[in-house]
Amino acid sequence: ATGDGKSALFVVPILAHLEILIHPAMYPAFLVKSQPVVMVITPMKGLATSLIAEAEAFGISGFSYCHEHISEYRINQINLEDLICECRSWNLICVDPEHLASPEWRRIIYHETFRSNLTEFVVDKSHLIESWGSSGFRPQFEHIGAFIKGCLPAAVPVVVTTATCAPGTETRALCTALGMRRKTIIHVSTIPEAYTIFEYLWDHIPQQYHRLRRIRMYHSVCPDAYNMETFDRIDSDLYLQVVIGTPAIRQGINRRKVLDSI
Repeated sequence: ATGDGKSALFVVPILAHLEILIHPAMYPAFLVKSQPVVMVITPMKGLATSLIAEAEAFGISGFSYCHEHISEYRINQINLEDLICECRSWNLICVDPEHLASPEWRRIIYHETFRSNLTEFVVDKSHLIESWGSSGFRPQFEHIGAFIKGCLPAAVPVVVTTATCAPGTETRALCTALGMRRKTIIHVSTIPEAYTIFEYLWDHIPQQYHRLRRIRMYHSVCPDAYNMETFDRIDSDLYLQVVIGTPAIRQGINRRKVLDSI
């Protein structure tokens, strides 16, 4: 619930890393990041300010990546993107969903130094993903799941916090929005078999879902560009759930989001 200390889920890991860095001889069995950084996705600037104030009370440096601060750095001709990538200025960075979807954060998340020091990825007030994202009020909320699935290093823990999401329907909707569902490749021997299975699945997918995004085929009759897009979407598109492929897809496939292969 509100006020129950959910922020400890990302403050404590930072403190643990910093403690081990200061006293490595006391914790010889633990591997830590040299410049630990936690990303927190927050819906409002005021919430980010509050979280950073909490962290600073424990000696943790924080930064709110918002329009106001971005403009301030631009006016002073300081490259904010480089500062974040270096991981030397802040241990906690709060980002809103709109900026998370920006080209700047695409470059940051793939920067080698930043990726190697990213300790945790947190989505705060996660219940707003469904209510604000699906309603169109702030559509970028719906893309947080795609960012998690397609951009984060596989070893980075994802923490989702909320004080109001009830078990059952609400929780399932949230997990769906974040892309927390299994992806499957169905292997077939011939192209006609692929079409038969595709038609069967098409008939059983509820009409409210985008069927062409849920299932795709991969075979020699499909254009090369389409097959390459299918291959890329396995990791980057949270809505894609099933790929039906002929033996061609078996050669060299290495997609970390595939959990089932039939």
